Amino acid sequence: MTGILIKLNDRPDIIFENGTLYGGLHCGECFSLFEADTGWVPVRLEFIDDWVLVDSSSAKPLPIPYGDRVKL
Repeated sequence: MTGILIKLNDRPDIIFENGTLYGGLHCGECFSLFEADTGWVPVRLEFIDDWVLVDSSSAKPLPIPYGDRVKL
């Protein structure tokens, strides 16, 4: 399933193409983020002073790009 990464009630969430919500993402949840230059990148959600995504290939925390496409 694909959707858009959004912030809802201070927590990252996904709104799917049919308009339904995932229900709030939690620490440790894994999904793929679409980056225009590299395609689908596997990431993990973590909380380090704020919500971040951790790229599974580099373990580098990244700010959450709200509005980008994601895939479960």
